[in-house]
Amino acid sequence: MRALILERPGCIALREIPIPVPGPGELLIRVRAATTCGTDLKAFVRGHPQIPMPGVFGHEYSGVVAVAGSGARFREGDAVMGVHSAPCQACSWCRRGQENLCESIMATKVLGSFAEYLLIPERIARLNVFLKPEDLSFERASLLEPLSCVAEGVNHLGVAGEGRQRVLVIGAGAIGLMFAAVLRTHEVTVAGRNPSRLAVAQQLGARTSSLQALEADCFDVVIECTGSVDVWERAPAHARRGGLVVLFGGCPSGTRASFDTARLHYDQIALVSPFHFGTASVRRAREWLFEAQDAFGLVLTSERPLDDGPEVFEGLRAGRDIKVVLRP
Repeated sequence: MRALILERPGCIALREIPIPVPGPGELLIRVRAATTCGTDLKAFVRGHPQIPMPGVFGHEYSGVVAVAGSGARFREGDAVMGVHSAPCQACSWCRRGQENLCESIMATKVLGSFAEYLLIPERIARLNVFLKPEDLSFERASLLEPLSCVAEGVNHLGVAGEGRQRVLVIGAGAIGLMFAAVLRTHEVTVAGRNPSRLAVAQQLGARTSSLQALEADCFDVVIECTGSVDVWERAPAHARRGGLVVLFGGCPSGTRASFDTARLHYDQIALVSPFHFGTASVRRAREWLFEAQDAFGLVLTSERPLDDGPEVFEGLRAGRDIKVVLRP
């Protein structure tokens, strides 16, 4: 089969590799749509600890079951959608209700959706793969994984209080725009620099601004979606007294951030930094897709064949796309 291989940072090649053979409970799916992700872009630009090189990459997907291992929950020909991990549901973190922190959640994961076929391990096939409804397109179904991450972040917003909230989303990438879509019943402002991405935010009903133009100390909730240390440090300045700052974007390993301790303490600013997702968040994201697939589809800005993989990632690095659908 043909697959995109991340050889090293900045170098992607289309190669012929063997088609995986599913074991008991596993699925081999024929990929119909695989969407690019900010994590994929990080791996392309600087490498990533969870994405070995050289190797296959891509982890957002939807497709059709080509081969079902013995005992699998699905049959050949089923159209499916899923995410790239699943918790063990037995470790101490899972038993505490923190499945997103499961000690083995990354030990068995899906990698390689930028290929003609994709192997889904048993645990993931059992817990976090679902039938795709006919009225949900393959490309929009592939958004289940990033939307599950957003759902995990939204789980933390309840501490900010009830009713309509003033929400600032910093970063107009795919994740920031998904937050804007999910929270559109609130008063949402998206801060960013890319005009085309801010135009999408406006389509979602959000106000838009540059971060520099915003007033300090005026938002109930601030959601940081850039993964930049300097933005992490600036985010609390935009939260009201008693407000909540969600540090969602992952910064490079080894970096440090500094905060005004007096502001955090005397103005009682809460900081949370949600990571990954558990099974409840996946199911919540799935319902969101069913309810508002058109809104989430706005982050899909182009479709390309696997052959264009190197060009696609150079375009993402330059900010010319939000998310690209790769069609093997």
